[in-house]
Amino acid sequence: MSGLLIALIVFALVVVMWFIGESNRLNRYQVMIEESKRTVDITLVKRYDTISEMLKVAKAYAKHEEKVFSELVALRQGASIQESNQVISNQNDVLAQIRAVGENYPELLSSNQFLALQKEIADENEDLAASKRIVNSNISQINQAIVTFPTSIVAGIKGMQQVQFLLEDTQGKKDLSDLDYEIH
Repeated sequence: MSGLLIALIVFALVVVMWFIGESNRLNRYQVMIEESKRTVDITLVKRYDTISEMLKVAKAYAKHEEKVFSELVALRQGASIQESNQVISNQNDVLAQIRAVGENYPELLSSNQFLALQKEIADENEDLAASKRIVNSNISQINQAIVTFPTSIVAGIKGMQQVQFLLEDTQGKKDLSDLDYEIH
């Protein structure tokens, strides 16, 4: 009887140690997502600042287009994945509106300052895309762990669910490729 009791205690300890190990692994994945998400936040802040500068330049050319210039949504650092997707979408909308204003003011599109800002936005979009790939890779790791047996048991006990991916940014790429002018 004591041999069976020892075997049950050893088995229980193995199960507890396994549970703790898997729980810690899931926690590390969450930390990796948060750390990589900070890079996206930093890139969005830079992009926000550049868009703000573009708006200032555009305002000088199109003073009566106030509607466009008042719609840039403030960026919140540490936003959730859904909020980050919305910030990116809002920034893309503003860039599209600036482009529309630029079509009415060709001298704006040929301004050296505006052209430099366009190049800066293009660079920031590349940085953003790279940052999003890293975040989505980390999200993929945790999502795979959450749905894989037996780790799914630990995830279920912890109340963890799959994490939403950052959306691919096709609008920003399209708008900026249309704005690609040669800088002199």
